Amino acid sequence: MGQVARLAELAELPEDSKPGRHTLTGEARVVFSLLGMVSDTVLDLDMPIGRARELFTLALYDRAERRYRTSTRVSLAFDTALRTVKKIKKRFKEGAVDQCDGPGFNLRRKVYFMLLEKEMNLDEIARELPINYEVNYARLSVETLMAQGLVQENDYGRGRITYSGVIPEGYVNFFREDHEAVLLGFERFLSAVRKVVRHRLLRGDSDNALARGFVARVRAEDCTELNEDLRIAIVRTLMEYEQRADGLPDEAIRPMEVLVGLAPS
Repeated sequence: MGQVARLAELAELPEDSKPGRHTLTGEARVVFSLLGMVSDTVLDLDMPIGRARELFTLALYDRAERRYRTSTRVSLAFDTALRTVKKIKKRFKEGAVDQCDGPGFNLRRKVYFMLLEKEMNLDEIARELPINYEVNYARLSVETLMAQGLVQENDYGRGRITYSGVIPEGYVNFFREDHEAVLLGFERFLSAVRKVVRHRLLRGDSDNALARGFVARVRAEDCTELNEDLRIAIVRTLMEYEQRADGLPDEAIRPMEVLVGLAPS
């Protein structure tokens, strides 16, 4: 009887309040927004679209395999043939995340690597580029790299101008000993982002899930202190709530993940 009542209640709901094809638009906008963040990072790194597409496919396979365990269930989630999933699995197992078949970087990054090796003028740069690129591409690449602070112009007078690569301040060494730990910590951070998205956007749980952004004007010399003050304030608050939960049964406790991101605007 309860099931019949629930079905009758569902039947009385307006169409736009029921799950259906119309909800796909809202879901697409959520995914589009999240991929926007990934897209910005891809552009920051001068990564070709083919490589970015491959990494997205591999990441999707990795998460689906963890969740569904079998290739058959992954193919169902992907809505694609089982043989296609097996090809992706083979690529993943062979280390395609770290190595790619095609170009791993675009023309600007190629020019940057060249200029890290030696000073060159525009004509010299153009001669090193694939034959299908014109001198304009060399000029545009150098201009963009200079705007990013990765290349400097060297004017020797009498029209002799060369360019050389610059290692930016704060360059991240991906081969340092603690980088794997940093990536694991960042993965936990992104996992918390996913949970915020799920509860706040996909389930409308505004009572228990919070997503807010704040901007403040801070003196440059105070930025490090602000970072530490926020960390201490959050830890102190969480410890207070932990003490309130001490001694309570598991059913009365709800684990909460707190997501904190701080960066120059």
